[in-house]
Order: sequence, then C-alpha cells, then structure tokens
Amino acid sequence: MLSEQIAEQLVGRAQELLDAKVYVDAKQLAVEALVKSPKGNSADRARYIIKLVNQYLGIKDDPPPTPPSEVKPADVDLSPITDPTAIDPSKMPPPAPPADTTVHDGRTAGMIHGALYGGILGSTAGAFIGQDKPASVAVPVGLVAGIGGALIAPRIVKKLGWDEAQVRTAGSINVWGGVIGGLFADAVTGEGAGPPSGKGIMLGVSLGSTAGLFAGGMMAKNHKLTRGDAALVDTLAGIGTAGGLTMGMLMQPAQPEAYAVNSIIGAAGGVLVGVIAGPNTNTTPRRMARVAGLAALGGALPFLLYAGIYDANASSDEQVVGFLSSAGLVCGAYLGFRLTRGMDAGLDLQERKHDDNDDDAPIAAVSRSSSGKWHVGGLAMQPLSKQLATDQKGMTLNVLGGRF
Repeated sequence: MLSEQIAEQLVGRAQELLDAKVYVDAKQLAVEALVKSPKGNSADRARYIIKLVNQYLGIKDDPPPTPPSEVKPADVDLSPITDPTAIDPSKMPPPAPPADTTVHDGRTAGMIHGALYGGILGSTAGAFIGQDKPASVAVPVGLVAGIGGALIAPRIVKKLGWDEAQVRTAGSINVWGGVIGGLFADAVTGEGAGPPSGKGIMLGVSLGSTAGLFAGGMMAKNHKLTRGDAALVDTLAGIGTAGGLTMGMLMQPAQPEAYAVNSIIGAAGGVLVGVIAGPNTNTTPRRMARVAGLAALGGALPFLLYAGIYDANASSDEQVVGFLSSAGLVCGAYLGFRLTRGMDAGLDLQERKHDDNDDDAPIAAVSRSSSGKWHVGGLAMQPLSKQLATDQKGMTLNVLGGRF
C-alpha cells in the first residue's frame, strides 16, 4: 500500500512535468513509479506517460534480440563456469525455518469461547430472573448455558469454515468487549449513582460481549490476524487492564470509579495496538504466553512489599506499590519481548492461501477489492492535472474506491 501511494505521487508529478513539456524528467518519474509499483493502479498511467514522452522525443522501441546465428564470437562469454558445489558452506545463508504444518480447525477454541459467551448470557438472564437473590438463579443458569454454548459453537465454526485464527480473533474481541462493558457499567453506577449492582454489571458484560462478538466476527471474516496476532491482542489488553488498576492506586484520595475508567482505557488501548501491530510482528501463542507470564510476574512482585509497608493511616504505601506494579508490568513485558526475540521465527503466518485479488483495491479511505473484501485506511493525496484544472491548483483525496 505504501509503494502504491508513492507511485501515485510520482505519476502525479510526472503528469505535471508532461503538461509543462519537461519530457525527460516526466519520463524519469514515470519509470520510477513503474518500478515502485509495477502492478498497481498507477502502472497504466505511468506506461502511458512513458509512451507519450517517447513519441515526443522520437525514441523508438527497443530493437528485437539478435538471432543466435548472427552473434559474433567476441560477444560470446568464454569465461569458465564456476562449479556450484565448490561454494564455501560457511558463506551460504541459513536455512529457512520449518513451516508450521499443524492443522488448526478452530473447534477447540470455538468450544472455549462458546462456553464463555453462553455462560455470560445465561448468568445475566438468571440474575434478572432471580430478582432479590440473583446469584441463586444466575449460577445454575449460567452453567447450563455455558455447556450449551460449548456444544453449539464448534458446529457454527464448522459451518462457517473458520480456522483457529479466525475463531480466536472473534473470541478475543468478544472477551475484551465484555470486560470493557462490565467496567463501564461499574463506572457509571459508582459513587454518585450509588453502589454498582451485580445485575447492572452483568448486563454491561453481556452487551459489551455481544458488541465485541459482532466486531470480532467482521474482523475474523477478513482473516487479517493470525493465532499469534490474537494472542498479542489478549496479552496487551490484559496488561492494559491490570495497568489501569495499578495506576488507580496512584490517585489519592481513592476514587472507585477511577479504577474502572483507567482499565477501560487500558483494555481498549491494548486491543487497538494489538490489532494494528499484530500483522507486522512475529508473535506466536507460545511466545506471547512467555511475555504475558513475565509481565504478570513484574506486576505482582511489588505486592509482596505491600504486606510489609501497609499503613491504615496513610496512602503513600498504596501509591508506592501502584507505581512499582505499573512499572513492573511494562518492564516485564519488555523483558519478555526481548528474551523471546527470534522465537518461532517465520511461523506467525496466515493459515490460508492468499488470494491475489485481496490486495488489488484502489488506494482510498474506504476501498473494496475485486475479491469482495473491504479495507479501511490508505489515504492517497495527489495533485490535480493542469489539463483538468487550468486556472487553479489543488489536491485530490480518494474517499471511496472499488474494483470489481
């Protein structure tokens, strides 16, 4: 996408130079654009500019190759042929890592996430049915609904034809949507609105989970994230949620709703960063398990100090532990990424065959490829041609584009 944007800019500038009859420079920029993106949307325009410049300058096409019978002896390369087996093995590049040939059909992941989502919906319904004693009904109904979700979800996964990466993508956004929904319900019913109720929080979790399942399903349909990318989202969202709680300890006097708001920001930020950074990183589930473990260890160790410095009449002890725990989360995550560099290199790949038509969408704010997939992003700015706007200068921005 970046190469295509650069090529669009080069072609736009080449068009300006062609209009100004600066033919040599126009051809040079068109050639550079063609090299940068030989199959993109700007390639045809670049070839057309080159053809026009050649006509203006009287340049003919390259002559056909000389037949072998007319080749002169002086043109024949008589240098000795190097034996390829004589190459120094120490100078050969390292072998490529073995490909992950394991089949991940997604049924197990679907069973787990189905049980979680079914349990959440069942518990919420039971809490409202139970009225004065919500837990007495929410627990058994949640267990039954969770078992039902675990049995039904694998069949839905099979019908959709999703692999584990797609299931984990939808499940991850579903889980963190529920976390954010529950924290939001806790924040809006805190302090001034009275203590938060279990039914209100469960309703927030259910609504957040449902919204997250819808958003995660749309992302899974595009199949942009791998199993490792989903693990990265879970890790960063978990660190953000825990970090929001520990940062709340720094805010004295304590405000209960501040903990929830901080965690909402941390969880949402972790999901956003994971979704954006995931496709550009090498993060397998095995690697992210180690990163999450070290981050959790770094955040938990300062609480051992809390037992020794606790003072009921002061707030400095909470502030110190909150600061050390927040720093421990960040340092543990950094150490985890640092120590696992190179782990499972080359294994964080898509588990499906790539369709060449997935990437032929024109550069625009919202675009559609010929395979039917929609993409967001890719802002393409280019100058207006003087042939189209002779009296004023301007730039164009592609807002919506499609290829069919």
